[in-house]
Amino acid sequence: MKRLARNQLVRIDTLAWQQIEARAWDPQAQEILAHWRAHSLPLVVCRQRDDASPDQICLGLPAPMQWSRRRLALRVPLDQIQVSGFFPSFLQVARASHWGLAAMDFDSALSSLGVNTRVYGSHGWQFLTDLPYLHDESDIDLSLHVDDFEAARRVVQQLATTELHRRIDGEIVFPTGEAIAWRELQKLLAGQTTQVMVKARCSIRLAAMEEVSQLGWGTHRLTPKTALALN
Repeated sequence: MKRLARNQLVRIDTLAWQQIEARAWDPQAQEILAHWRAHSLPLVVCRQRDDASPDQICLGLPAPMQWSRRRLALRVPLDQIQVSGFFPSFLQVARASHWGLAAMDFDSALSSLGVNTRVYGSHGWQFLTDLPYLHDESDIDLSLHVDDFEAARRVVQQLATTELHRRIDGEIVFPTGEAIAWRELQKLLAGQTTQVMVKARCSIRLAAMEEVSQLGWGTHRLTPKTALALN
């Protein structure tokens, strides 16, 4: 299996679920895990812990509102991953949620920039699980995959001029898998800050403009435009 990127979705095999549920969990966690296993719901690849061995993968399970939005941290052997996929596209969620013409225009604008846009966070998980994640203040969390820094700059300009029914949050992801919150990048481009936080699969670091402007050079896209969400 190819190297799993941060924010990819995975499903695990029966043995993995048995091993996870055999651990010492409190009753609420046991109920969450039992529901996830019974409905074959996906888990998400999170930032990898320093103490994780090379043959393990660190995963997250963000539960919905009925379980107080609890987050469970899991770790499973790589050979127990059955299938991997991605969060739904912006267009999939916008159509299913009836976000209207403004969202369609926004998707067209991003497509014209060659950006692969996926929805994670509350909107993404509710789409995938059909469980209640959203509340009145839920942002639209976007994962915007770009080819290079110039593409990222154009995406920031587009985001800054777009108004939807919910606040747009999320991050710009470079071909290396490294990501920067788009609002932080906006401040860097405007000269309002000198450093931004760069999130990678196994680390978080601060980077200045010189380093950020080189992200994506000489690399290949990790997330293909044709990838399908796990449904």
